[in-house]
Amino acid sequence: MHNDILERAVSVLASSHNTVVVTGAGISTEAGIPDFRGEKGIYRTLGEERVMSIININTFHRDPEKFYEFYRRYFIFSPAEPSLAHKMLAAMEKKGRVKAVVTQNIDGLHEKAGSKNVVPVHGNADRFVCTRTRCGKYYSGDQVREMKATVPQCPQCGGILKPDVVLFGEPIQNYVDARERIMAARVLMVIGSSLTVYPLAGFVKEFSTFYQDLIIINKGPTHMDHAALVKIEVGPSSTGEILQEIDRRMD
Repeated sequence: MHNDILERAVSVLASSHNTVVVTGAGISTEAGIPDFRGEKGIYRTLGEERVMSIININTFHRDPEKFYEFYRRYFIFSPAEPSLAHKMLAAMEKKGRVKAVVTQNIDGLHEKAGSKNVVPVHGNADRFVCTRTRCGKYYSGDQVREMKATVPQCPQCGGILKPDVVLFGEPIQNYVDARERIMAARVLMVIGSSLTVYPLAGFVKEFSTFYQDLIIINKGPTHMDHAALVKIEVGPSSTGEILQEIDRRMD
């Protein structure tokens, strides 16, 4: 970790009254959550077209059995604990150094770590919702894991339960809130995202056309490296260790 790059990040963050963080899969791989688009992720091993054709709102409605056989196999994980990076962002929020986290992740680890102002644009995988309009009751992942049927049904009304996540073919959640948070930021810090998934990548791009205070912390290149005021490569030091050092220097 180059000292001058770190000092520049600290200087930019210290002068900010409104720092918003955007997080992607990279922050959660440090907590043991697989990166679906990584080298060994299912998008590469199974093929993106196949995954997109099954984890799709149309497949869910047309053939829920096919959907859930695939979803239960590849998308339901044992509960994970927040990484150091999640905990550091929660600590920085508590100190007033981070105002909000806009996340692409569906693991709920930011909330579990203690972050209060979290905007999840792809939903929460540990929550399921009854698809019957008049019911709409929510169930936890633990409750659904205990259901024996492949396709989980609402115990109250018998309606099919849907994972409370954004499937292909669905609009993102909290679109307006996410965009407004990002565009109102004084400093935008992107962590663990290569910025390829839209519309969130588009919000970051839009921010960078008006403002220069973009910090990127990521393993490998991103689509917005050219626009970053500071780019910190996650190498021997983990994301959590980098954030810990930034926070320590800000103290």
